[in-house]
Amino acid sequence: MDVVNHLGDALEPHERHPEGVHVWAEQQIWGHRFMNDQTPWYLLLEALGIMAHRAADKNVNRVFPGPEDGQDARFSYSMNLNHTLRTILFVDRHIDEIAETDAWITDASKWARWFELMGKGGEGERKFGYLKARFTKFAAFRNAVDLLRSAEVESSAKRPTSRHLAPRGPALLSADFGEKKGNKVNKDRRFFARGGELFYLMLNRSTHRMELEEPVRRRLLSEDSRWNALAKVFDPPQKEEKTGFDNLGYLPYESHHVYDLAGADWLKVLSLNGLPDDNLPEPLMRLSGLAVARYIIERAATTLGRNAPPIPLDMVSSSTVAVQKISKDCYRQHRDMTRSALEKLILDTKDDPLWQVALGDANKVRSAKVYMAARFSVDPDDFGMMDPEDYPDYLAREAIDNHEQHLGRVLGIYAERIGMAVARHGSGRWYAAADGLLEAVVLANVTTPVELEAFLDLLWEKYHFVVGTEVARKAFGAANYAQFKANQRILEDRLRILGLLNRLSDDCAFVTNPFHHGGQA
Repeated sequence: MDVVNHLGDALEPHERHPEGVHVWAEQQIWGHRFMNDQTPWYLLLEALGIMAHRAADKNVNRVFPGPEDGQDARFSYSMNLNHTLRTILFVDRHIDEIAETDAWITDASKWARWFELMGKGGEGERKFGYLKARFTKFAAFRNAVDLLRSAEVESSAKRPTSRHLAPRGPALLSADFGEKKGNKVNKDRRFFARGGELFYLMLNRSTHRMELEEPVRRRLLSEDSRWNALAKVFDPPQKEEKTGFDNLGYLPYESHHVYDLAGADWLKVLSLNGLPDDNLPEPLMRLSGLAVARYIIERAATTLGRNAPPIPLDMVSSSTVAVQKISKDCYRQHRDMTRSALEKLILDTKDDPLWQVALGDANKVRSAKVYMAARFSVDPDDFGMMDPEDYPDYLAREAIDNHEQHLGRVLGIYAERIGMAVARHGSGRWYAAADGLLEAVVLANVTTPVELEAFLDLLWEKYHFVVGTEVARKAFGAANYAQFKANQRILEDRLRILGLLNRLSDDCAFVTNPFHHGGQA
């Protein structure tokens, strides 16, 4: 049974029935798919892997070809496995020990010892012997390994094939996969779960896609970066294999203002030539995660036919307890909206005239199963002997149970990982800004110095962030303005400490971007 999107103006899915989908409902709202195991770092790495493939492919002209009537997801891409580099960085446990042995042990002996530990009977030297000629001393080899290890992101990952380096060049980008017997690749999509594919599609469908082409190639995918050159030193003489992926995930809409928001933020950060290339990945990770969080919230709100509550950013102080309370309530509403949107999508079928026709059919069991299979791509046998009248409620429960284990958790996890929320035992989760998020939104929104109040207005208009008194009046009408004033004062102090704000002699505070030329107030 082909999957179909029954929401207005949605693009038709390009896969007949994506693997692992039991009820095709969540995907009609948000796409296929965002998963809780794919953190914002993994999302960025997967997206950059696609960009790197297209940049290196001589058969295509652009990293971002444009939406092409929703056909932009119909292409295959491949990513490096990087078995050798990952083995050295994430499996080896002997390099440091050997390097720190007594000085009287010769360099040749250290290499020989390491080769033996990496594979007995000459296997280690056969696999890794080329490295001896590429480093003047074993100590230099150890230092290079230490440097690359320091670039790891998401270091909590257990399996070596899910451990990754900060994306500072195409040679540092690797596929994410499980392993089968015989070192075969298991493309389980556990951590690269297609969220990066959807984010790539967001950028590709944004109005900024053409402007992004050059800075993405120059600043993120350059073969000339020092990190890229270092990683390539570890490449074995024989070219290592890649693993391929057919077609991208499903993003339901050809245009959305969040796509443009993400594209604008990326373009602003990549345009900061004063910001070293090494420092680009982290703000891009945070801004990408922020775009996904906004997308999840806004698609839920649209499905429910209502406006999304704002995002009050608590500065976490004893003087902002009321802000924390409002923030916690808004986060809870956002979280519950995704569940309500999914439930509404399914239960609305009860009012569909075609559903009523199916229930009125002489063989209503068969007709109802055909209807549900067509609308939600569900296996008709799943309904068993239950009354067709109960099908919508049954499907809603099934979909929500799955939602609460996966996409329903993405908002909270992403908010925490990008520095937009905190969670405390006994207090729950609420929106609160970490320094990293504050830096990222300044980089993406400030060129010439901007007065603090105007900056807060901009954050309200663009991200629905609420920090200070004036914006709180717009967002809530009635609120504890004294505590929002304290919240704004704490934000000002934090921005000043971060080097992102100056208060002038006329008592005006200006937010500044030190990486934008001419950005001093």
